[in-house]
Amino acid sequence: MPCTDFSLYNNFFSAILILDSKQKIVFKNVVFVKTFGNVKNLEKFSNCFSFDVCVLDSDNLLAANPVNFAILSKESFSTTALYQKTKDQIFNFQITSFDKDNYKIIAFKNITNDILYEESEKKYAFIRQQYLNLAEENKQYANLQQKAQTQAVKLALMHRVSNVIRESMDINKIINSTLKELFNLFAAIKVYYVELKNNYYCIDSVYPEKFSSILGEKVEFSAESQNFVKTKSIRVNSCIKEYLNSEITYPAPVTRIIVPVYRMHEVLGILMIYTNQKYFDESQNDVLQSIASQLASAIVQASLFLEIKQKNEALEKTLNELKETQLQLINSEKMASLGQLVAGVAHEINTPLGSINANNDILNKMLSKLSQSCDNQLIVENIQNINKIDKEAIKRISGIVQCLKRFVRLDESELQSADINDELDLTLELIKHETKNRIEVVKNYGKIPQIKCYPNMLNQVFMNILVNACQSIKDKGTITITTEYKNNTLFVKIKDTGSGIDDNIKEKLFNAGTTTKKLGTGLGLAISQKIIEKHNGKIYFETQKAVGTEFIIEIPMKQR
Repeated sequence: MPCTDFSLYNNFFSAILILDSKQKIVFKNVVFVKTFGNVKNLEKFSNCFSFDVCVLDSDNLLAANPVNFAILSKESFSTTALYQKTKDQIFNFQITSFDKDNYKIIAFKNITNDILYEESEKKYAFIRQQYLNLAEENKQYANLQQKAQTQAVKLALMHRVSNVIRESMDINKIINSTLKELFNLFAAIKVYYVELKNNYYCIDSVYPEKFSSILGEKVEFSAESQNFVKTKSIRVNSCIKEYLNSEITYPAPVTRIIVPVYRMHEVLGILMIYTNQKYFDESQNDVLQSIASQLASAIVQASLFLEIKQKNEALEKTLNELKETQLQLINSEKMASLGQLVAGVAHEINTPLGSINANNDILNKMLSKLSQSCDNQLIVENIQNINKIDKEAIKRISGIVQCLKRFVRLDESELQSADINDELDLTLELIKHETKNRIEVVKNYGKIPQIKCYPNMLNQVFMNILVNACQSIKDKGTITITTEYKNNTLFVKIKDTGSGIDDNIKEKLFNAGTTTKKLGTGLGLAISQKIIEKHNGKIYFETQKAVGTEFIIEIPMKQR
């Protein structure tokens, strides 16, 4: 009778499942229950296993899973299979089965770690081989890499020097940047540039700056060094003294590198490098030759640029002086012509005005006598009213003439003490025909001290701005004039409610020739700016289209 005591299998490390001849579960050892749980449905349990390769020679592909194969096999069976415990948990098992006493004994050995270890070993072996290959390649190219790095450092140096040369036209900046880069490349003690001046060499620049005390020193070379310089060759030698007449002596020999800087056949100067490095190769020689060539080109270009810049500045200064002189001449001629015209007109007006005024006085006396004897007093009163109106008209004409004469002031070539509020009133009186019945003038005059100025010139500025303001107001509007004193500065602000200034002429409004008028000369505001600048002041404006413009004048106070 077959043995039904399977407790021995509890000592196995593999999970053991025993089936009877009817494929019913009769035993599960402890490891099986711990691994798979208390399995009761063999079919459901079997479906959790699958081959890692597709089985094509099975009659029933739907039932083709490793557990079924192990159960149905007539001989001892062994395979590896995948077991899916949950959606994210998959394990590898070695499944073996055999028959004993009409029982099918199936063993499940978890080989997941073994497979992972084997795969890790393969990966490790592959990586190790790759590492050995790379190590061999690195060994083969080590010298080449070192040379490439050295060359890259030198190319980077040349690139930095080239950038400085391209970006700057400052000779000092170019030379100092070159010295600094050479100092770092050669781990130098000192680097300086010696310039050829009046047939002898003197130190022009040095790096580091702590050695600046040697700047300007004359440098004398040995005959052999002079020959290298003449042949435009780089010389590398050891020295104790930096040059023949140097007072500096090193305690031990240092390497001195002499690099001539030349353009065509002309030697411009010499780069001198002092370092403790003993080795000097050809690649360093090429780098120095390239830097010297670039430095020479930069020095020549910077010298030409500086020369052209100085000439341009001189020409621009001359041009500005000519423009200022032209404006001054135009303004002087304009004011002189106006003064002569006003003087002539005043003379012509004063002569008949004097006669009218005298006749008016005589008529007034005659009316006094006539009123005593005339019976028709109405006629007398009418004549007296006419006489009074004529007297006021004569006074008005006389006032206008006096304003014109005060405005031009041809005799005022020196600074005068003036009350700017009064000068503004004078100008407003002369443009009364522009503002009458159309423009309201608001005066926000502050309490300001008198200043030393050229009143006729300032009146001209006020006239230009006020006339422009009146002309910018198409129908009716307002002009607000504000004066104030603060921070020892006089402020005059003239604001209008006109049409504003177009954006396309804002930046050039004070340039001579800029005008928006059909018959304008474009000199008014240009002359005004020069007049304000003559008073050490400034004039500027704020404007908004269709809202208006405000001109602000600032004049430093020179109190009486």
